[in-house]
Amino acid sequence: MKKIFTLPVFVFSLFAAFAQLTNETISINGVTRSYKLYIPSGFNVQTENPDMIIIMHGLGGTNSDMVGAGFNFIADTARVIVVYPQALNNSWGMAAWNNGTMLGSTADDLSFMNELINKGLSDYNVNPARVYATGFSMGSIMSHHMACAMNNRIAAIGAMAGTMPTSDISSCVPAYKTPVIHLHGTADGTVPYDGSALPSLSLVPQTIDFWRGVHGCDASADSTRLPDTGTDTITIDRFVYDNCNPSASLELWRFNGADHVYLYQPVNDITEMIEVWLFLRKWTHSNPTTLGLEDKELSPVKISPNPSTGLVHITTEYTGKIQLMDLKGGVVFEQQIQAGDAVLNLDALNKGIYLMRVGEETHKLVLN
Repeated sequence: MKKIFTLPVFVFSLFAAFAQLTNETISINGVTRSYKLYIPSGFNVQTENPDMIIIMHGLGGTNSDMVGAGFNFIADTARVIVVYPQALNNSWGMAAWNNGTMLGSTADDLSFMNELINKGLSDYNVNPARVYATGFSMGSIMSHHMACAMNNRIAAIGAMAGTMPTSDISSCVPAYKTPVIHLHGTADGTVPYDGSALPSLSLVPQTIDFWRGVHGCDASADSTRLPDTGTDTITIDRFVYDNCNPSASLELWRFNGADHVYLYQPVNDITEMIEVWLFLRKWTHSNPTTLGLEDKELSPVKISPNPSTGLVHITTEYTGKIQLMDLKGGVVFEQQIQAGDAVLNLDALNKGIYLMRVGEETHKLVLN
């Protein structure tokens, strides 16, 4: 799980030109966490309901490493909000994800990922059923971990050169059958493909066998040898497993002769991030959790109609001030209410998405 590849300078410089890439921070239980955020060119939060992808770096790496992996161009046309989180250091001083492996950190990374998704839903109207995770090396291992620990939120994962933690293989029982594409080199000297596994990590066959069991796939797979167009010595075999539920929800891309590397064209036959996205985009979570952005079943606050054309009725046990905020955090409306029923007249506000603060609860409100 050594530090991730470094892309050629000419590749990275192309992405640096995009002004939509920003450096952001968020507080997780009193700890400041950082991430890079990419917003598609021309994005309109009032009219778009975008997908979201979390892209994670490898051990000892940075989120800048992954910016060069090629997804920002895809995001502009596919309309995807892209998040590049930064890991905190482990006991050996290396940036690492808390994913159940021996080299993992003790950071509260699951809360970090959940809050990043929450911000996507609240700030950018992300579709909660179309949130994906991918990464390279330890970021790939974290993707597998999130498919287990955040099974209610992740629609599909793309795993590049990082296998499942053995602790997940022994304990993971996903209610939602997460579609998985796994890409790995047979000569990987950092995270072995087969042979002798690293402590706390599985090998590729064990990882695939686990997900075959989840999806009820046959041991057989339809295999295809990709055209060998690159200037490297690597060939690629694609395996799509038979009779999975849902169909074609498990793929293995075997990079014959490849070490712990990220493939990109024209040097290699494929650009990995493109193939990962072509797989991920096919999947939609059947029952995603939105964690407080819509009325909870047992919430005492009821808002109707929502969406609304201007008049909003609220039923709540709360007495105090209601605030309505735009997606930049600015307060655009306030009203004092008493416990019981109240009516808000929001005719003066523009159409769009707002956050309504009622006591300690926040609810999403759409004005049409």
